[in-house]
Amino acid sequence: GLAGEDGLQNVIDGITFLRNTNLGKREKPGDKVVVIGDDSVAIDSARVCLRLGCEEVHIVYARSKELMPVSPPEIEGAESEGVKIQYLTAATKILGKAGKVVGIECVRTELGEPDPRERRQPSLIKDSQFVIDADAIICARGQEPDLSFLEPGHGFEISEWNLFVVDPDTLQTNILGVFAGGDAVTGSATVIEAIAAGRRAANSIDNWLRGEKFFKPYKVCKPRMRVEAIELPEEFEGITRPKMPSLPAEKRIHNFKEVEIGFTEEVAICEANGV
Repeated sequence: GLAGEDGLQNVIDGITFLRNTNLGKREKPGDKVVVIGDDSVAIDSARVCLRLGCEEVHIVYARSKELMPVSPPEIEGAESEGVKIQYLTAATKILGKAGKVVGIECVRTELGEPDPRERRQPSLIKDSQFVIDADAIICARGQEPDLSFLEPGHGFEISEWNLFVVDPDTLQTNILGVFAGGDAVTGSATVIEAIAAGRRAANSIDNWLRGEKFFKPYKVCKPRMRVEAIELPEEFEGITRPKMPSLPAEKRIHNFKEVEIGFTEEVAICEANGV
């Protein structure tokens, strides 16, 4: 946890907050809310806060906008609605008084060289501390695997990020016959990456049970060729991909209606026909 959060009211878990909202428990967490996190949970929590009537909502994120693991439309949607995203900023301490949140202490960061996972780790900039006033904090930081089921002395090699260390080709751990994949190996990633890891691990497990040598699955590479772009003759009209229409920000922040309106029948038919 973050320094200062113990014993304070209105320090809320992001997933719990979103779950309660979906279940109809729509209570405004505070007037000034700071969300700590970098993923879709953080973005969704901030946007929900606005819809619940919060006056000011910040997201504190230690890396740059380009490195935020959220799709650009989500970021643009949040910022257009009024969410203030503090990039290159790390939360260091939650400030409280009489058992209640009164603010959060932050410090500016700068990005270093890529680590073994190809992520640029942020470092704190000296003498750059500042405080954001707040009466509620939502913690939506990245989650990590729960390895509490492992008994003491389990023998597995675990990385400094609390992840299983595996052979990159076979996904076998350092213990013979035990394989791991998905978020427990890579950290937070996509569902399809976890499914792909399961497929690779299944292939390795099958080979191991048969007593056969491990091998990389053969991949059929489709031939490719570069086709130079051509200029359209003047009689042809260039058509760009239509942008998904959405409710104006000033209207959608007051309700939980679907943000994207959808294409008209005419546009949908044109898209389907490739026109």
